[in-house]
Amino acid sequence: MDAFLVPADVRALLDGSAFRVTAPAGPDGTGWLAAATDGTDRRLEVHVVATVLDDVVAARAERLRLLQHEHLPRVHDVVEIGPGRTALVVEHVPGPTLAELRTQRAPLSDGEAATVAIPVASALGALHAAGLAHGAVSPATVVVGPEGRPALVDLRGVLVGTGTPDGDVRRLVATVLAQVPDADVHLLAAAPGPTLRDTLEDAVSTVALDADGLVGRCFAVAEPEPVRLPDAGARAALDVARHDAGAAVPAIRRRRRGGRRRPGLLVAAGVAGVLVAGAVTVGLLHDRPGPATGTPARPDPVDAAVALTVRRAEVVATGDPTLLGQVEVVDGPAHRADAALVGALEGARLDGLVVDVAHAERVASTDSGADTGTGVGSRAGAGADPGPAPSGPPTRSAAGPDVAVRVASAMSAHRRLPADGGAAVDVPATGTRTVVLVLRWTDDGWRVWDVIAA
Repeated sequence: MDAFLVPADVRALLDGSAFRVTAPAGPDGTGWLAAATDGTDRRLEVHVVATVLDDVVAARAERLRLLQHEHLPRVHDVVEIGPGRTALVVEHVPGPTLAELRTQRAPLSDGEAATVAIPVASALGALHAAGLAHGAVSPATVVVGPEGRPALVDLRGVLVGTGTPDGDVRRLVATVLAQVPDADVHLLAAAPGPTLRDTLEDAVSTVALDADGLVGRCFAVAEPEPVRLPDAGARAALDVARHDAGAAVPAIRRRRRGGRRRPGLLVAAGVAGVLVAGAVTVGLLHDRPGPATGTPARPDPVDAAVALTVRRAEVVATGDPTLLGQVEVVDGPAHRADAALVGALEGARLDGLVVDVAHAERVASTDSGADTGTGVGSRAGAGADPGPAPSGPPTRSAAGPDVAVRVASAMSAHRRLPADGGAAVDVPATGTRTVVLVLRWTDDGWRVWDVIAA
């Protein structure tokens, strides 16, 4: 970064230290990221607060400096660097903010949202116990670290004393509500039981709301689980974009087995997995030549399960049942269920549907070709007339067992566009849902025979 872009008083603060400014920092880009010059990867942030360091602010600064909490950045120093300008020097917390994550992935599951709400509420409780308030809780001030654990950053409001404990907690509730699925029942998934959204909306109406009470409410309805993050390459891209004030966050499109995968086309490309579309999808579903002999090499069924999950969303989104044979064994249990589901759409299209595959793993094999019944797929289309099945079902090309792959995925919010041109209907996102796909090898590659509830 050019030196002239850094204020002179900030440069003077760091002169002679073991750190140099490398990039803007903070939710509004008004702070400065400083990297160590001793070869380590340690980084600090310098935030300039427009306030005089009088006795009141100095007292807040001392309480903040003494307060150590694992979900708050460590405060190293608070120093006046000019008339009405006070520098707050804190340890840098790496990772994307909730605001950045929300642009890259589906809404948080209840377990992930609880992982955000509970630690941040605990951090707020520690601030409040010290006679302080944050004053700026928002998706831009909650950073999710490499292990999927959150931290509440941007402590400038603590110094100036603009917040209140009640306001902090209510802002946290609003922040978490913005990260979870909408209240409506999702079109393509069964409605869950009591949700974290229900609990948070009830908390909003509570007259006396404190941090400890919010923690208890969250634990009562959800088991915390780590927030799923982009892969290392995507996180690096986010860092580069964040440090370049004029750059947009790039999408990293790279294949990574076992990582989170988000599709292209109608299902937009995500930062944490493979772009599954066109020739890439074909490569996963069909035979590919072996490296030395030229003989076919059957593709990995786990990769195929991910690609088929993606392709199913694309096909269902079109509302065209004749395309289901690209994904499923025609006349098999999964195909009959999805044909009924597409029929129930009555020609409507699903615009903006995003499938986020969080995890996929091979779990078992079966040699049974019987109709074992369907899980989620059959429930989605229950009661609808599937109509005539497309002709030309794929058949097994070689003897061998079916393969079972457990897949966890979530669907984003999207819009249902009726075929008659009527008003669009907003459909909320789902949390993560796990099913077992029974894959069958056919002349056309891997296809889904059945979908079983995990």
